Amino acid sequence: MERHRIMIEEERILRKEREEEERMLPGQVTRTTAEPRHNAYIPDDGGMGVPKSYGAHSQFQPTKLGSNMRHIRKPQPKPIEI
Repeated sequence: MERHRIMIEEERILRKEREEEERMLPGQVTRTTAEPRHNAYIPDDGGMGVPKSYGAHSQFQPTKLGSNMRHIRKPQPKPIEI
């Protein structure tokens, strides 16, 4: 019984800490678990190595393959005859 009361009290304290942390964040901040994407690249033209932004055409990041890919055959390239 005592252990249960202590667990409930600890959960209440953690919940209050989380709520306080969320109040501290500005309203525009979005919490996410998504993997961040690159928004700039370093050009290879021999410059200073300063990153340039992609602008409106950001880098494409494909999704991970699903489990149904095991049913799809890999393409067999035909040999090139000259």
